[in-house]
Amino acid sequence: MQRRLLIGGAALLLVFGLGLSAAYHLYKQSRPHPVWVPIPITPKVSMSDTDRVISELSVKISEHDRLVRLGKELGLKNKWEMNSYDEVANEIAKRLYVRSGDMDTPMGKLPAIHVGVRGTNRDRVDSYALVYSLLYSLPPEVWNMLGVPPPKKP
Repeated sequence: MQRRLLIGGAALLLVFGLGLSAAYHLYKQSRPHPVWVPIPITPKVSMSDTDRVISELSVKISEHDRLVRLGKELGLKNKWEMNSYDEVANEIAKRLYVRSGDMDTPMGKLPAIHVGVRGTNRDRVDSYALVYSLLYSLPPEVWNMLGVPPPKKP
């Protein structure tokens, strides 16, 4: 009788241990994981100019046609299980942000504009691809406005 109780207890502990590890894995995959790319700006730019550039940049970045094209290029409709590319563009627009911040360089901190996407840990690969595709798709006048040369595609 005692042997059966011991075997049953060990089996129960094994099942709970596997269940807890699976639940912890799912929890970690659902944690927030924002991804951003800092774009350096010159320290001489005033805060009001930076705010103006941020608002113009956020308008340029969140154009619906650009977001639909990026959703098609990256195949996000199937990955995110949505019905249309308009839904994908709306979801990207919800996740997208542009804000001021800092970036670390070998010579210290520099002011920067952070262009990023809010997502979860399980979406981080799509988030990285989305941010970089978004930056590569920006027209040259945006980069001229920022005073930074446009990035070259790898």
